[in-house]
Amino acid sequence: MKLLKSALVAAVMLGATSFSAGAIGWPANYEGVMLQGFYWDSWNVTGWSKLEAKADELSESFKLIWVPNSAKPASNPGNGYDPVYWFTNHNTCWGTEAELRSMIATFKAKGTGIIEDVVINHRSGATNWTDFPAEKWNGQTWKIGLDGICRTDEVNSQPGQSHGTGAADTGEDFNGSRDLDHTNANVQNNCKNYCKFLLEDMGYAGFRYDMVKGYSGRYTKIYNQYAKPQFSVGEYWDGSYDSVAAWIEATGKESAAFDFPFKYAVNSAFSTNDMTKLVWKANGTTNQPAGMIHFGYSQLAVTFIDNHDTYRDGSKFTGNVPAANAFMLCSPGTPCVFYPHWTGYKNEIKKMIAIRNAVGVHNNSAVNVLRSTKDCYMAEVTGSKGKLVVKIGSAMVSPSGYTDSDIKATGNGYCIWTKTDVQGGGGGGDDPEDNYPSKLYVIGNLNDWSTTTSVASDARESGVYTWNSVEMPAAAKDTYSYFTFVTAQGADWDADVNSSDRYGAASNNAPVTLGQPATIKVFKVGVNASSAYSWKITPGKYKVVADLKNMKLTVTETAGVDGIEADEPDAVPVYYNLQGVRVDTPSAGLYIVVRGNKVTKEVVR
Repeated sequence: MKLLKSALVAAVMLGATSFSAGAIGWPANYEGVMLQGFYWDSWNVTGWSKLEAKADELSESFKLIWVPNSAKPASNPGNGYDPVYWFTNHNTCWGTEAELRSMIATFKAKGTGIIEDVVINHRSGATNWTDFPAEKWNGQTWKIGLDGICRTDEVNSQPGQSHGTGAADTGEDFNGSRDLDHTNANVQNNCKNYCKFLLEDMGYAGFRYDMVKGYSGRYTKIYNQYAKPQFSVGEYWDGSYDSVAAWIEATGKESAAFDFPFKYAVNSAFSTNDMTKLVWKANGTTNQPAGMIHFGYSQLAVTFIDNHDTYRDGSKFTGNVPAANAFMLCSPGTPCVFYPHWTGYKNEIKKMIAIRNAVGVHNNSAVNVLRSTKDCYMAEVTGSKGKLVVKIGSAMVSPSGYTDSDIKATGNGYCIWTKTDVQGGGGGGDDPEDNYPSKLYVIGNLNDWSTTTSVASDARESGVYTWNSVEMPAAAKDTYSYFTFVTAQGADWDADVNSSDRYGAASNNAPVTLGQPATIKVFKVGVNASSAYSWKITPGKYKVVADLKNMKLTVTETAGVDGIEADEPDAVPVYYNLQGVRVDTPSAGLYIVVRGNKVTKEVVR
């Protein structure tokens, strides 16, 4: 468990409950969710015009979108972390400046702010290592000379290059470009006005400061006090709570920080299958969700599961992505969803965000951890409009005071309950058809749980699958019929598990009430068959509707097999498949067989 070091306890306790009303770094009680709108080398996928084309959809879920540094860099195409220009050239592989301004304006009109990746720890020269361009903006010329380059920069050991004459670096060295001397008044003036330009001229909503370990946090305070961004978050890449907290304190609490301690706690919990690692003790006594959010800094913590850097190095999250996002989106702090996670698990994450919004979970939300065991993290989170309970892990437990009808989202390794009405999410009416399985099959004792003869739906439209007539016989030595759904057929259970998602009940052997919607839970590819839940129903013939948009199952009675003439006791057997369609020449499989006035279910071999 993480314990606060005594050196920071006093400082945190003084301001743990809230920050000043005029604090610049990040709004108190902020309910928005941020999207990292790019990943490494994604300019062909998430360039300015590509993002703008998705504005209607993205603005429904995200109030902030973080994009790469838009100023022209030395490497183009590139990701913007070696900038040459600040004010006058924003034409890059991500798009033209006109496209950039159009994207920012489009999202702003829809209530979503764009966060710029601000790279001011270092800078690249236009034609050599040190010739930063002179740029005009707001009636002045902005230029950084050799006295703005740290004398400890590696350029001073390079033959043929001009040497920096500034002070020693106030942070860690970056050897890809020239380290700027932030003690220099001219450097500070350039940085302050560059930040002001980004807000007032370009229209950005705020900043993500790159590599803030490279210079003292006190300079971030100077720049933010001048430019006055509503949103500011620094990349202080360190898994230590105390180190990140010290940087936030150095900024005067005028900037948030990415919650790397949270990220590494999530990595550890899922890699070891130990959900107790999702919990740290606030002030050494009270269980809280791990990371900067556990005590004192939730308002200034931007939580995340992966980003463009961690996704491609040894820090990549390799566990259950939807469950990890459920933990993040049902915790305080401001969550930042990674673009590949969004596109890979859109329906699930969209529903989680809809629940967070409906409940009003915010960056200062109170959390009551109800259970912390190796197989279960469960917590109740209080928002501005209600409460939710989230469970992460494999334990089959439910919170007191909640029923299955309160389940608003469920999947492999997570479940979310709330009594608050939730609108939107979970697929949405405008989602394309390919967001849903191409096929869905009923499997159960109706076909002896055969993975090769599971019954395909009769119709599929916008995530809703319909079986017009399904015979549900009683299981052997039982009074109920049991069933679930799979998205593919396999030669055996191992093949089916490894190729198919399963859609089942929220709890094992949950009873189905005719005409009453029941919650559907998804069990992703690879989940052992015995770990997926089935429904049970009184034997009979039913119409079955599986609505994967809203994750609801509805079963109603249906008429018998149409057109059966059964008044002759010695009639020749007539075969019907399980959808009630007559089969003149049955192949091997399970059929409804009519002999006179007797109807049976038989296997043809």
